[in-house]
Amino acid sequence: MKKADMKVTELELGVLQQIWHRNNQATVNEVLEGWGGKKPGYTTVLKTLQKMEAKGIVGHRQDGRRYLYFSTLKREQVTEGRLQTIIGRIFSGNKISFAEYFIKSSDLSLDDIAELKKMVADREKELKR
Repeated sequence: MKKADMKVTELELGVLQQIWHRNNQATVNEVLEGWGGKKPGYTTVLKTLQKMEAKGIVGHRQDGRRYLYFSTLKREQVTEGRLQTIIGRIFSGNKISFAEYFIKSSDLSLDDIAELKKMVADREKELKR
């Protein structure tokens, strides 16, 4: 399985977010320190990291007596995979329906809309090259 196709669970995503937030390295305790809401247990995070390492999502290096875990995936890779799943499942693969839903349901300011228009114009220029 290519890393771009890697499926990440909600718990794994939470762990990755903590690792990314700490400049792509964190101990189990550091992952737990930054956790919002209902925290998983220490053993749950440790076992999750071990499973993630077996899947190739994270790696580790030893720093004294502790392990520092790091992500082998970029945030963009995980985001793209999850977004494609949402578009495929909820919007039957229709990107326009997804964009329409996003625009209509989001609390976008006029500045946000102007920025989106600029992004669309820039993308048009790229495609015309």
